[in-house]
Amino acid sequence: MRTDASMSILDHLEDLRKMILRSCMAIFFGMIPAVIYMREILNFLYQPLRKLGVDPETFLVVPQVMGSFKVFVSVMFWGGLLLASPFIVFFVAQFIFPGLHANEKRVVRRSSWAAVVLFFAGGALGYMGTIHYALQTLIFALNDWMGTTTEWIYLTDYIAFVLKLIMGFGLAFQLPLIVLMIGYADLISSDSLRKSRRQVLVGLLVMAMLLTPPEPISQVMMGGSLYILYEGCILLISRHEKKAKG
Repeated sequence: MRTDASMSILDHLEDLRKMILRSCMAIFFGMIPAVIYMREILNFLYQPLRKLGVDPETFLVVPQVMGSFKVFVSVMFWGGLLLASPFIVFFVAQFIFPGLHANEKRVVRRSSWAAVVLFFAGGALGYMGTIHYALQTLIFALNDWMGTTTEWIYLTDYIAFVLKLIMGFGLAFQLPLIVLMIGYADLISSDSLRKSRRQVLVGLLVMAMLLTPPEPISQVMMGGSLYILYEGCILLISRHEKKAKG
């Protein structure tokens, strides 16, 4: 097995090529079940509308020639990416392993599955905890306040809205894991994290404003949940530091 010291630049580039190729293959094979179960996935994405008493069959329209194709491609790609995410994390870990020390390898190995779990947990929170309120505010409450109505919306816009919200939550939930990995690698201390609480809270709320619709419940839910995870990172890193000293 090659070590990092014995690997040339060409060796690193070859490993990078293999990692990218394997990740693309994982996404490709993940897209196959997304295509097979396309109707079931779309029905799943329609549920927030049904909870609001709206019939997606009449409320969502496809007035564009390429509209259905755009929806097909979006659901196929993002569905494939979701299914392939555990394998992509493993391939990325394999690529960076040769350049890590023993303790850093342990941190990455333990964190790989945690990254997948946090991604799906964030996506689940986005789907079950925020889409309903976002749709209710943006489509119904805002219209009632302005005295306007929305009789239908583009299916492409709805699917993009739902998928972006789910993916935004999933990606945002990787940030606490990154903080935890840096702390476990002894690159940052729990004391410095405690001193940065106010700045982190403001930064998380700003990030939530960028990743969620202009609707306060979604923004507070993302920013608040990430801050809770940040406090959990402080506790875990502090516990790690005590074990290292002992």
